[in-house]
Amino acid sequence: MRMTVSNLRLPRPRSAHLLAGIFLLILIALVATGCIGGTDTPQNTLAPEGEVARHQRNLFMLAMWPALVVMILVEGAIIVTLLRFRRRKNDAVPKQTHGNTPLEIGWTIVPTLIIIGFVGVPMLPVLFDLGRDPKADAYPIEVTGQRFQWSFKYPNIKDARTGEPLESPPVTPGRAAELHIPAGKEIALTLTSIDVNHSFGVPRLAGTQDAIAGEHHRFWMKADHPGSFSGQCRELCGVDHWGMLITVIAQSQEDFDAWAKEAAAGVKQTPEGRVPSAVAATGSGD
Repeated sequence: MRMTVSNLRLPRPRSAHLLAGIFLLILIALVATGCIGGTDTPQNTLAPEGEVARHQRNLFMLAMWPALVVMILVEGAIIVTLLRFRRRKNDAVPKQTHGNTPLEIGWTIVPTLIIIGFVGVPMLPVLFDLGRDPKADAYPIEVTGQRFQWSFKYPNIKDARTGEPLESPPVTPGRAAELHIPAGKEIALTLTSIDVNHSFGVPRLAGTQDAIAGEHHRFWMKADHPGSFSGQCRELCGVDHWGMLITVIAQSQEDFDAWAKEAAAGVKQTPEGRVPSAVAATGSGD
């Protein structure tokens, strides 16, 4: 009997099945590692500690759950179709059809209704609230980004030495610039840059806002309670971009007022206690 390639069936190598199984296990392990880390991380968007961040988390969940339901239904339908209607031995070629007007109308209208009813309508009021200007009684702070540090100016706090609005001292890359705010009060931030584009991001309080040279962007945030919240520049701005860090220190109104009074008088906080900034700079009290 003459054997040809057309009638010779070669068994699939077992190694291919083994590699596919190993790849699937690795994929499952990678997905699982993203689920076991918990929410207690410094810049976790899904663990909000402020009103703006909480709205943003809720919007994400609002969009994610309908999308997840649709994905499960679609993937389930694909799997059922593959198993139920797969071609078997000796099956004839089925009749070929092209297009189905009722189905095409259905899968256009239904997603549209889902997006409008379950996503669009609940989202719009929140989006307008997030995009509004800060309230008239919000506490004003001016934020300036430059390579590779942030500076903060407090118009309501006058420096006793110069009479000008208090401005945070410069910091070296890798050391977080400290922004002090009163907890439980809306903060009006005016954001700009003096060189390249930067991005001010404190995920647990207020998400991300671009700092663009020559432009002033106003936005607001509000911390639920006193605490320390980490952030950083999220726009690649140069070699030391990694070190353009932020720490937002939310304080009770009493503690914030005390800090503002001391900062205006030139008192610097050190691990050893409060000392005049001039003394701290020289390291001597003489």
